[in-house]
Amino acid sequence: MIDTSARSTILAWEKKQTGQHPLEILLTDHGEQKKFESFGRNLSALAPSIRVNTSTKKNPLPGFILKENIIYSALALDKELPPFLKGLSCIQTRAPQLSDPIQTLLDQIRIPCDLTLYIATQCPHCPGMVNTIFPLAVFSDKINLQIIDGILFSEIAQKDKVMSAPCLILDNGFRWTGAVTAKEVLSMITQRDVSRLSSQTLKTILEQGDADWISQEMIQADTIFQGFIPLLLHDTWSVRLGAMVVVESLAEERPDLALKLCSPLIQAFDQSDIPVQGDIFYALGETGNLETKRWVKKSIPNLENEDLKEAAQDAIDTIISRFL
Repeated sequence: MIDTSARSTILAWEKKQTGQHPLEILLTDHGEQKKFESFGRNLSALAPSIRVNTSTKKNPLPGFILKENIIYSALALDKELPPFLKGLSCIQTRAPQLSDPIQTLLDQIRIPCDLTLYIATQCPHCPGMVNTIFPLAVFSDKINLQIIDGILFSEIAQKDKVMSAPCLILDNGFRWTGAVTAKEVLSMITQRDVSRLSSQTLKTILEQGDADWISQEMIQADTIFQGFIPLLLHDTWSVRLGAMVVVESLAEERPDLALKLCSPLIQAFDQSDIPVQGDIFYALGETGNLETKRWVKKSIPNLENEDLKEAAQDAIDTIISRFL
C-alpha cells in the first residue's frame, strides 16, 4: 500500500519530528475498514512518532481521528500524503501560525459548524484544499472537519451529490467546488443564518451543553428551527434529553412559540419507536394546549404499551394544570 516514494517521504518527515502524533483508528463494519487498519500500522512502523490507537467513537465511515474535531476518512497516498503529514505536524506544533485576518475570522465563530471536504488521491487541486482547510480546524474547535476520499467512498459522495473534487460542503448545505480561499470559507461560516442550522450542528451545540443558546436563538428569531425537530425524534436518548431542555425553556419563556412544536410531533408519532413516542408525549404535555390534550386523550385507546399510556395521561394532566 505504501510504495517506495511514499516510504521515502514518510521517513524524511519522521526525522524532523520532536513530539508524538496520536492517531486513532475508527472502528466500523465498513468493507474498507481493514485497509485503514493496515495503513495505520504501516505508517506507525515507518514513523514511530505516530502512535496508533483504536477509537470507540462511532462513525459510519472508516478513518483516522487526528484531533477531536478532525476525521480523515481517506488513505493518505500519492498526492495526499504530504498534506496529511503536514496536518499532523500542524496539530502537534500549531505552526505555521495563521495570518491575523484569518485568525480574527476564526475568533468570530460562535456557532459550531461541520465542514466536509471530498478529495481524490489523484486530484492535482485537492492537496491545496487540504492545506487551506486543515489549519482552520486545528486552530478552532468550533469547526468539525471530515475529509473523505470521494472515490473510495463513492456511495457517500453520490449521496451528497458530489460530482468532482475537491468539493467542500458547509453544514450539509452551501458548497464550493474547486479551489477556495480560507477567508471566503470563514466569511460564510460567520455569516450563517442560525435559523437554517442543520440538525447535526444543533446536535453538536447540545452536546457542548449549550441548550439554552438554542432556545434563546429561537426566541430571538421567533421561530422553531427546522433542524431542531429531528433532535426530539433522535434514536439516541441523550440527544432527545438535551432537546427536551430546550423544549422546557421555550415552554416557560415563550409558550406561544413552544406550541408550534406540537403539530410536527403529532405527525411523527405513528412512525416513531416507543421510547421516542414516550418523549413526544412529554413534550406535548409541556407545550400543548387543550386541542393537543384532546389528541392525546383520543390516542390512548390505541396504545398497547402501559408505560406509553401512563406517559399520555401525564401529558394530559400537565396540560390541564396549565389551563385551570
